[in-house]
Order: sequence, then C-alpha cells, then structure tokens
Amino acid sequence: MKIIITESQLDNVVYEFLDGEYYPDYNWGPELFDFYKNDVEEYGSATFYINDSEAYYYYADGTLEVQPWVCKSLDIWFSYGWKIPFKKWFEKNSGLEVSAMVTNGRWVNFS
Repeated sequence: MKIIITESQLDNVVYEFLDGEYYPDYNWGPELFDFYKNDVEEYGSATFYINDSEAYYYYADGTLEVQPWVCKSLDIWFSYGWKIPFKKWFEKNSGLEVSAMVTNGRWVNFS
C-alpha cells in the first residue's frame, strides 16, 4: 500500500510535534508579542527556554539560532524537513519575523 502525504500534511505533523515538545517554558502567543519585541529592542535578542535549557535565540537582525540539542532531535524525527515549518511556527507564536536561521552552525537564509 502506498501512502501519499502532502507538504501541508507534513507541516501540520511538524507543528503538532513542536507544540508538544518545543514549546517555551515561559509561554508565548499574541499576548506576548510586545514583550518579545521589547526584549529584542532593549537587549538585541530574546532567549527561549525549554525545561530551563536555552533552546533558541532570536537576534535583532532577524536571525533565529536553534541550539544543537534541538536540531539533533528534530533531524532524527524529520530529517531536514523541519526547518521551514519551524520558522513559520516560531513566527506565528512569537510575532517575530525570521530572515535567517542557524542550525548546527549552518545558515539558512529566507530572503
């Protein structure tokens, strides 16, 4: 039996996985958009924690740096198919626009 999964279906699976496993400790969503934007304006970056460990950083230039321990897990689950869904998921939940992403020391530009 052959099963065909569309790109949007795969994205939805990644989003659900991210919501369950990589949701920041200190919440996020539309009610905190201004908080994150103010942090970035004042300090030049915002740090997102998972289980009190630094998981990803957002910098004022629009770069999102994902820590190696997060990348390794997501690579195991989704190979390289998690990066664009992760960007969209992050933007939706943080209100911060991502122009580039650093994963395992490699840059991904979205411009």
